[in-house]
Amino acid sequence: MTRRHARTALFTLLVFIVIACTWPSFSPTRASAVPAQTSAAEGADELLPSPPNILIINTDDQRYTETLEVMPRVSKFFVGGGTEYVNGAVTTALCCPSRASFFSGRYSHNNGITGNGLDELVANFDQDSTIQGYLQEAGYNTAIVGKYMNTYPLHRDPMNWTQWATTTGGYSDVPFNLNSEPRQTSGYYTKHLGNFATDFLQDFEAEDDKPWFMYVAPQAPHHPYRPQPKYATAEVPAVEKPPSWNEADISDKPQAVRNRAPVSEAEYIRKRTQMLRTLMSVDDMVQRLVRQMNLLGESENLLAVYMSDNGYLWGEHGVSEKRFPYLESIEVPFLVRWRGVLPEGETSARLVTQIDLLPTALEAAQATPTLTYPLDGQSILSAPPRTEVLHEYFKSPDSQMFPWAGIRTEEWQYVEWYDVTTGVIIWREYYDLVNDPYQMENVLRDGIDGNEPDVAPLHERLTDLRDCVGIECP
Repeated sequence: MTRRHARTALFTLLVFIVIACTWPSFSPTRASAVPAQTSAAEGADELLPSPPNILIINTDDQRYTETLEVMPRVSKFFVGGGTEYVNGAVTTALCCPSRASFFSGRYSHNNGITGNGLDELVANFDQDSTIQGYLQEAGYNTAIVGKYMNTYPLHRDPMNWTQWATTTGGYSDVPFNLNSEPRQTSGYYTKHLGNFATDFLQDFEAEDDKPWFMYVAPQAPHHPYRPQPKYATAEVPAVEKPPSWNEADISDKPQAVRNRAPVSEAEYIRKRTQMLRTLMSVDDMVQRLVRQMNLLGESENLLAVYMSDNGYLWGEHGVSEKRFPYLESIEVPFLVRWRGVLPEGETSARLVTQIDLLPTALEAAQATPTLTYPLDGQSILSAPPRTEVLHEYFKSPDSQMFPWAGIRTEEWQYVEWYDVTTGVIIWREYYDLVNDPYQMENVLRDGIDGNEPDVAPLHERLTDLRDCVGIECP
């Protein structure tokens, strides 16, 4: 059963069990949004008195649906040995803003990195107020392997890392900044990531009394989707087009969709096939890391996360791109493993995003740093589940697409698109995710009278969230 089918089945069951209100009400703050619930990690301090090692793997442009099918090692280690968050998503579906939000634990509208190509802002990004900065302050060894943030200068050392092997990306013969020294590699990029990561793990063994945090960022499956030679002709799962693929009637969609030509079948198959093949090498890399951690005895008390910076549309609604508010674009694999703390081999419907990982890591590390800025995210270990998520996209220098913002819950999604100059609302979308999980019918534009939600409270709530800070954020 696919993620979306599972969600539909769950919601259908709930419809028959629960008498729901016609449209949702809104809670003003996170603390009052939901009643307190027993945490999956309640009692974690007693179970694991020492801070865990922390491993986060963050791929590039990996959508949630279909991609894990070619990654049996990732599935075994993270899904079989951890919790799969089926409503995992990113707050901004674009590479650089998503990564800045991960590192800072804050929405783009608070950390200032709102698009790709903002070189000066990226170069001046506050690297102290980050997951690596706070964990290093708490006594962690820290390491980064792979892409940091788009356009971060390769010659410039990233801050608050004990060791680093950073690059701006690529698939073959990629240059690295290896602990302040230029290193030109020869061969496939993902294989070198595994080499550097296992070397760093071995180096950390010399200080085995100190926990470590490692961030690994592959290029895959980002453009230009070049698989490792051994996977150049590998078979991939059969194509199963969703009903939204090249959606016939897109008159209810915004101009950013209506202006696009349909995606050709040949291009769809080529892109999907090549992206999946690049992920096979990531699967190999994960296997290497797991073996090395097991060999060094570093995997027992380990908080491990597998995720991506954004998803990707493969022709749904006629779009082959990220950036959009549709589920294939904002939803990513979100797999978290911590033996003895999080359930193993289970799924969770909790709404989680990349901004939650910094507060989660701080709680796991039992670290209480003096925060420079309020964190917008919340720990998945103890915070009550949120009822809504803000998603936002700002005008980015590398695209002509208009900005948008939206609210998503487990049951529905509301989106506003804005004029890039005036900020005036130019289009609205609302989807019933229970009965329309493929987002085919924008009920605000379906021509049917009487089925629309009251837009006024939705707009008011979204307006508040677009400026939210800290505990004001969902």
